[in-house]
Amino acid sequence: MIAEKTLCSDDLKLTSLTTKRVVKGTNPAAGGEEIPTLSLDNPGLSTTFLRVAPGTWKVVYAPHIATAAKLLGGKFEVQYNLYANSTIISHARYEFPIVESGYLSVSGTYGSLDNLVCRVDFDRAWITPITTIGGGMNVSRQMPYECLEEVPDSLLKRIINNVGRTMFIEQFAIFPISFLDEDTIVFDFELLGTRICARKIIR
Repeated sequence: MIAEKTLCSDDLKLTSLTTKRVVKGTNPAAGGEEIPTLSLDNPGLSTTFLRVAPGTWKVVYAPHIATAAKLLGGKFEVQYNLYANSTIISHARYEFPIVESGYLSVSGTYGSLDNLVCRVDFDRAWITPITTIGGGMNVSRQMPYECLEEVPDSLLKRIINNVGRTMFIEQFAIFPISFLDEDTIVFDFELLGTRICARKIIR
């Protein structure tokens, strides 16, 4: 019998690298329904993940992000927008005492390395500061710029993009996938020896 391990969130448990149980409604101990689902075969192949990838995915489990945010006294919330043409845009909402609030965004492409491993090649980076006016949030900048071209031209824009591009090294591009279905992905960030889970929130 495989012991269940809570990995991602209160409503998701992974029972192995190929099975998850989604709790529908209340806690199963209180009468909720557990529905086992299986991972798609060959999750690293383009022909597999392109069937389920398009949409908006939210990171719900990432120990390295949680640890860094705690040490810095703030928080990160990361979302990925994946498109059918194999492009990807990531927006990381940050809130920290010194730099206040904003979004750190990157974009690029995603593809296959082999049947169990995908790769993501980011090549652009930008930020969207959320400024405050008169103690209230600037409504025009509650959301991030959707692409680098939308960011007003400035020296800071060029510096951030150039610095970001130097950090997109090979070790940041390779991600073995241990679980994938229509609304959940679990992959390894081998450089830091950690595992990440994301759930699809918009199809």
